[in-house]
Amino acid sequence: MGDTGVRRSIISQLETLYSGIYTATNVAFVGTHQHAGVGGYLENLLPQVTSLGYVKETADAIVAGTVLAVKRAHANLAPGKLSVGNTTILDANINRSPTAYLANPVLERGKYQYDQDKEMTVLRFDDENGNARGLLSFFAVHGTSLYELEQNNTLVSTDNKGMAAYLFESSVFTQNSKSFCVTDA
Repeated sequence: MGDTGVRRSIISQLETLYSGIYTATNVAFVGTHQHAGVGGYLENLLPQVTSLGYVKETADAIVAGTVLAVKRAHANLAPGKLSVGNTTILDANINRSPTAYLANPVLERGKYQYDQDKEMTVLRFDDENGNARGLLSFFAVHGTSLYELEQNNTLVSTDNKGMAAYLFESSVFTQNSKSFCVTDA
């Protein structure tokens, strides 16, 4: 889940570090909401209620971590290859509100085979030798596993796609190699 204040701060730092390279017109941010992360970094009032207000340290940490990731990625730029893949994945996601979906007009529902998008698209970034350097995936799945074994997860933790990114990086990269793996719903 993004925020314009966090975005402005990241863009400002990137423009200072890389004048003319990374700007508000060519940098995209992707993210997902989660139920097991830190709060207090959003500028809008309603999300601040649950974190008891704006927490500058949280926003600063998100900005610093993002800028550091871009610096590492920029320092490791190299020629490579981009490929795209699409597939249908069944039994991996559900419509969390089938009753609301059924309230859509019959003509609208008739355009789709399922009540949830089952298509996954993945952009794969390879180096010149064909080794995977990163993935950008698009798949409609709720980003957070809220409950496990019928117990409420109250720990600060990553989301489903963050875990997928971690597992990908762990399986492909050595401790000293860098990747820029991003996932998005």
